[in-house]
Amino acid sequence: MSDCVERFIDELEHVAGKAQRARSEENALELILEILRSHQARTVALAEFSLAQRLERLLRERGYELVKGREIARAEVGISGAELAIAETGSLLIGHDGISELVAALPPVHIALIRSEQICGTLDEAFAFCHKELERAPRDFVFVTGPSRTADIELTPVIGVHGPQELFVIVL
Repeated sequence: MSDCVERFIDELEHVAGKAQRARSEENALELILEILRSHQARTVALAEFSLAQRLERLLRERGYELVKGREIARAEVGISGAELAIAETGSLLIGHDGISELVAALPPVHIALIRSEQICGTLDEAFAFCHKELERAPRDFVFVTGPSRTADIELTPVIGVHGPQELFVIVL
């Protein structure tokens, strides 16, 4: 398992994402607050994930504005979980629930929390997971690999044109 975690972190950083390890849930919340402070963010969009309720209370106590629905587009930071992380590509697999993919795509900074046991080795394993999930109920998935990038303009790579300029993944 630790090999998958190391490879995921290496591949994520290779595609311009940033990874941090958290020793505990409390440490993960501290790391999130640190990222928010370093970006001087005040508006946050939250998707549903394992620590979302605790984080929401903490953010409200600290005076952050939490935005939902159509307001997600004006959030400075979006925070989500993920279904899986893929070590082979440094990608996140996010379930399409109408909120998570917006939280991951619209704000200029995306923070994702993933538990180490949610990191699989290969894309084939991720596709097998999707197939199994689709047998239970039809739904979509979004793969996120690093910050948004394009090379549409004179083949010059540009970060953040069609989505977040920065992606932080906290591995718990």
